[in-house]
Amino acid sequence: MELSDLLRYAVDNDASDVHVQAGAPPMLRFAGQIRAVKADPLTPEQARQFIESLLPPKLQDNVDESIVEGLDFSYLIEGVSRFRCSAYSHMGRSGVVMRIIKSAIPSIEDLNLPRVVHDIALSQRGLTLLTGTTGSGKSTTLAAMIELINQTYRSKVLTIEDPIEFTYENQKALICQLEVGADTPSFDQALRQALRQDPDVILVGELRDVETLRMALRATDTGHQVFSTVHSANAPQTIERIIAMFPPVERQLMLQQLASSIEAIISQRLVTTNAGGRRPAVEILRASAVTEKCILENRLDQLNEYIETGESNMQSFDQHLLAMYRDEIISGTEALRWSTNPEALAMNMRGIRRS
Repeated sequence: MELSDLLRYAVDNDASDVHVQAGAPPMLRFAGQIRAVKADPLTPEQARQFIESLLPPKLQDNVDESIVEGLDFSYLIEGVSRFRCSAYSHMGRSGVVMRIIKSAIPSIEDLNLPRVVHDIALSQRGLTLLTGTTGSGKSTTLAAMIELINQTYRSKVLTIEDPIEFTYENQKALICQLEVGADTPSFDQALRQALRQDPDVILVGELRDVETLRMALRATDTGHQVFSTVHSANAPQTIERIIAMFPPVERQLMLQQLASSIEAIISQRLVTTNAGGRRPAVEILRASAVTEKCILENRLDQLNEYIETGESNMQSFDQHLLAMYRDEIISGTEALRWSTNPEALAMNMRGIRRS
């Protein structure tokens, strides 16, 4: 099967990812499950040629060395889709995973996200973090939020990504998209430049290092609305992970900065529905005096209890899972699989109240 045929087939059949690896036939992920394409296993040379055909000119040199180190890039088929690619080496052979980025940016409603996500997107202040594992839909949710801003406010939006995934057409907003490695050498340097370019909203693809985080907090301090992602499971773990990036002597200061900067933390887990599709289960923490006090005093374990009060339309994972179970969107097994506290959720599903 030719490269273009494989990728078109994946897009047309609503796959989320394409896996190409030497020693195996191409594989596609549908609704969370990987399935092989009817084709012969790829030889090492075929897999390598496949990857080379995807690479932009700037990455054509030292391909083997780059693949061993891990190589991230984007690939576009005009009129079909954009693909976020990650090439790798295993047992001395090449492989690549391609995440399909649909050309149409979904709305918050399309993604079945809680209404409060709409309100957070349009808050025009603070640091909003999207968290979850790889493949949990963080980038798609961020794109939906940025597109809502694009449709609503006459503002300038600057995105810094590695690589660029969704692309936007200017509506009410002026949108400038920078790709690390092509338009800027790094996230933190792009952020430094961004503050001189009159943005209202800044999207940072990922808070990978201390300098990027410092610049993101500086941007919120100077009145910009900032969005980014963190690989973490929930709100308390997100704060813990960020603080752990800094040396101990700086951690109290960083708690103070985070406490005053965070507007919201939205954490996602993709669950399989009874209809066979997938939708996000979402935990939402919003800024308040209580949130700020818990973070400032490093009482992060109390954030979960506060989230469950439902104040300002906050919700925990288990509250959202229970609601989807009661609405017959997901099964009890699926709800418990993704639960933070399966024992308590099981009792709630049976209508048993804890004393």
